[in-house]
Amino acid sequence: MNKIFLLFVGICLVSCATSKSASPLAVTNNSMAVIEIEDIEVEPVQVKLKIHDKAVTLLNQLFNTDAANKNTVLIINNESDCDFTMNILGDRSYTLPVAARKTESIVVAQGEYVMRSNVCKSPYMAKKTISENTQVIIKYSVVKVPAEENLAIIQ
Repeated sequence: MNKIFLLFVGICLVSCATSKSASPLAVTNNSMAVIEIEDIEVEPVQVKLKIHDKAVTLLNQLFNTDAANKNTVLIINNESDCDFTMNILGDRSYTLPVAARKTESIVVAQGEYVMRSNVCKSPYMAKKTISENTQVIIKYSVVKVPAEENLAIIQ
């Protein structure tokens, strides 16, 4: 009897998971188990498409030799120990989140920009004229001070 019950529960769970809906499932001893599955959006596919679209856009821009092209690629290497968001302010403004020890890139219009951020709670600001593909490297290391009792006293 238990094997039939487990088989029934397994079939119900599989059919509920594939149909994105569930119905009450009877369990012995007058108790009721209800499985609710909300509408699940397929985000991993959308994220993969966004990454693919970004990669295609960046590669097209990198290999674009058209003189009338007024866009350029900005690459930001974060060699710091902290995540930050780079605000790129100019005629057009952009925001680019960059994780610690990672590299991010964005296609921007050529022009003059003020780049601002807080890197490990320290302000960063730079004025850049971007007329060709540009790479910015942010380096910031957090120096850890040893505890006072571990310090050697030299006399």
